[in-house]
Amino acid sequence: MKKILGADWFVVVAGSLAYLGTTYFCFSTATFSVPRTEPEAAPSVNRVTESWAFLNPDLDLMIEDLKNEKQALAQREQQLRDVEARLASERQELKQATAVIERLQKDLNQTILRVRQEEIPNLKRMAKTHAAMSPDGSANILKEQSDDEVLKILFYMKPTESGPIIEALGALGKTEAQRAARLTERLRRGTEEPAKEAKS
Repeated sequence: MKKILGADWFVVVAGSLAYLGTTYFCFSTATFSVPRTEPEAAPSVNRVTESWAFLNPDLDLMIEDLKNEKQALAQREQQLRDVEARLASERQELKQATAVIERLQKDLNQTILRVRQEEIPNLKRMAKTHAAMSPDGSANILKEQSDDEVLKILFYMKPTESGPIIEALGALGKTEAQRAARLTERLRRGTEEPAKEAKS
């Protein structure tokens, strides 16, 4: 028995049992007090924010700006539609005015052509009359008429008839000489369009 009590393993087992017994005794008789903690306050409803209830002044300004811009665009679109309608109306009026002008121009051209056709016999008769006159007498009459009228008459005369008349016209003075040269050049170049059209 002395051997068992003196063995190392017995000392270890006895110490362990003593430790366990003491620990059990201390915990079974001790009273533990749990510290009181204040209950956690429930979250305030005001502090809970939902994404759709979030208030942001900058966002409100942006939305207001977008609304104003949309309204301005709508007004601009309406203005453009009004301008387009006005342009279409003016285009229609311009087309009608152009048609009237074209019709009047056609009528005028026909009237001018008719007058020129009717003028040919008169011009031929006047050319014969001047050819029958003396060159000086014809020149004195022609100097009172315009260049176009003189050219129309000379156009229907033979060169042997118109030459002496132009010569007599040039002998009436420096101004008439310059005029005779101008008339001669126009006759030579054939630029007297009314007479050419009347002849055709």
